Amino acid sequence: MSKQKVQQQFGANAAAYATSTVHAKGYSLARLVEITQPQPDWQVLDVATAAGHTAFVFAPHVAHVIASDLTPEMLTVAAGLATEKGLSNVSFEPADAEALPYQDATFDLVTCRIAPHHFPDIQQFITE
Repeated sequence: MSKQKVQQQFGANAAAYATSTVHAKGYSLARLVEITQPQPDWQVLDVATAAGHTAFVFAPHVAHVIASDLTPEMLTVAAGLATEKGLSNVSFEPADAEALPYQDATFDLVTCRIAPHHFPDIQQFITE
């Protein structure tokens, strides 16, 4: 699927990701925090954040989280949820998972949950 079609598909359904049980809850969210043991001074990047649930679970533990997504509507939904949750250390930036606009070694942790199967070139994402 082309990136434009991905944006159209996910943009049209962005609001549903805010309340989706699969995305908003689940063992994997707590498990990610448990495994990575985030530190208070960390900078975190969440790739393909969708409604931001992974970014939000890390926010209380780290200095700052950038929640990135290819789809502007997803970022709008995620920013609204962050405001509702009172999270001030999460920012939202458009970014293509296969061509991230960040310098190497910018982040202490990069996350990507329930998304890579949507990327046209998973190997390029992994290389990034």
